[in-house]
Amino acid sequence: MPRVRKGAARTQKHKKVLKAARGYIGAGSRRYRAAKEAVLRAGQHATIGRKLKKRDFRRLWITRISAACRMRGLTYSRFMNALLTCGIRIDRKSLADIAVSDPAAFDKIVATVAAGPVAEKPVAKPAAEKAPTVKAETKPAAEKPTVEKAPPEKAEAKPAAEKKPAAKKTTTKKAVKKTAAKKTTTAKKTTTKKAVKKKAATKKSATTKTTSKKSTTQKKDK
Repeated sequence: MPRVRKGAARTQKHKKVLKAARGYIGAGSRRYRAAKEAVLRAGQHATIGRKLKKRDFRRLWITRISAACRMRGLTYSRFMNALLTCGIRIDRKSLADIAVSDPAAFDKIVATVAAGPVAEKPVAKPAAEKAPTVKAETKPAAEKPTVEKAPPEKAEAKPAAEKKPAAKKTTTKKAVKKTAAKKTTTAKKTTTKKAVKKKAATKKSATTKTTSKKSTTQKKDK
């Protein structure tokens, strides 16, 4: 591929940068590489400076207003608060310009502020005249025949059935103890009866065994 050079576009770019760097010290205004770096740094400082400029001017306006107020026996903070209460809305730039260029007008502003806010009385608006309203004639309503209705028969109220008082359950601790004692006594009696029956059965079995042994021995002797 053939080698392509930038040509005239490169020279135009260099001229643009060197023109922006005109007046810089040393190589920053003559050589392209140094001029390019200087222009970039200058742009950064310019953006910062534009914001710092606003702060500096506001500070200057406040110092001028405070100096004019102190000459008239006021302070800056009280003067600005009085302006707000009186409803006078003038920015600091115009107040500082008035204090320097037209002190008589500034004196009038201070006088109005010292007098305090004047309460404006509400003006009563005239009531609008209302047109007379014409009432429409009402026609008498036609009389309807009245029919007498028989009073409804009231149902005889049946006597309410007397409720028997519910028997209160008297479950005391003593009654519970008595029932528990009865249960234990009946259980003991049943156990004793069973033991007696077992003993009688064992005795009968023993006697039967002895009698059978005697009979066998007698037979053998014979």
